[in-house]
Amino acid sequence: MRNESNFHMPASPKPSRIVGRDAFISETWITLEHKSIYMNDLRRIGKTQIIRKMLAELPVGWLAAFSDLEGTHTAEEFAALVYKDATSVMTTKTRALRKMSKLLGSAAGAEIMGVLKLPDGQTAPWKDVLRTTFDDMVEVIADLPGTRMVFFWDEVPFMLENIAKRQGKEMAMQVLDILRELSQRHDTIRLLLTGSIGIHHVLNILWNDGYKGSPLNHMDLIQPGPLEPEFATPFAKSEIVRRGLNCLDDDTCAATLSSLVSRVPFYIEKLATRLPLKIGVTPALIEAELERELRSETSDWDLDYYRRRVKAVFPGTEKLVLSILDTIAASTVAALSFQEIRKLISARMEVDEEVLREHLKLLCMDHYLVRNEANAYCFYLTLIRRWWRINRSL
Repeated sequence: MRNESNFHMPASPKPSRIVGRDAFISETWITLEHKSIYMNDLRRIGKTQIIRKMLAELPVGWLAAFSDLEGTHTAEEFAALVYKDATSVMTTKTRALRKMSKLLGSAAGAEIMGVLKLPDGQTAPWKDVLRTTFDDMVEVIADLPGTRMVFFWDEVPFMLENIAKRQGKEMAMQVLDILRELSQRHDTIRLLLTGSIGIHHVLNILWNDGYKGSPLNHMDLIQPGPLEPEFATPFAKSEIVRRGLNCLDDDTCAATLSSLVSRVPFYIEKLATRLPLKIGVTPALIEAELERELRSETSDWDLDYYRRRVKAVFPGTEKLVLSILDTIAASTVAALSFQEIRKLISARMEVDEEVLREHLKLLCMDHYLVRNEANAYCFYLTLIRRWWRINRSL
């Protein structure tokens, strides 16, 4: 049953088209009853779509607000955004945020360049804004027995990186500490943070600069992953039907389409739009169209992100990381053991075993790679491996 509270919802697709996530969402709500959550996975895997469905189908007793933080560059902007979201939700419950109104005085809600202002024109202290906003929300929620509030904050690592660049690493550390404080201080408020860039990269930079905190160790870490086959293939078939494609065998084509793009809904939709409408579609034609897309220099899939990301997050060891990924992608087998990777890389460059182990771990945390049941390393998504081989001419 949907809770008719106010919330900010991202744009399309419609929640009814977000399939195969019901069990994951149900487990997520159960976890939120007890603690906050950090959801991390590759971009395009469906994190924002999951949040969209959760927002559209709020269980009774939950209030919620959504914000995409990728474009937030200062702590003050972040605090103002949280205050605006809280105001939009809480004022529908017939009660203003009393303490915040007192803090902001006659300037209540006044904003210049995305930050809140005090009556004297000074920028409102961002920590005070956050703490007072949360205190006010707790007071409102106290009048609504059995009610809780959850903030869905998308792309938190991007915000932290932006703040570190604009205001310095010390400010990013303070924001992390506040996030921890806010998520632990009030039992009726939860946070669900997401990231497509691993927050561990941000933390490693800050830890090397003296940061002592562990802001996520009180949160549950969850990963949606691709759709399971029993959901991915029917979704692919629905796209075939929706597009009016002339498949010689809808079921076989749907299974092929789903498998070739690693059962990721975004890429299922994308590849379906590339298939011709006027000729019979076969599994071989689907694979040929995928190859054409992966080789295209004008593709809108932006898979080159995975290459750019290596340069961005491994500035000192980019050559080693590329060598690891090239070695696994070029292999005639899907997965390689540590010793096999070490031997192949050592033939081309000098490498320290412990440094290699650490980078394999980081690449798994970044969801480039995953360890299989035999403790060997392979690409997390076969689609990315396939593109990597083409892009790197392996």
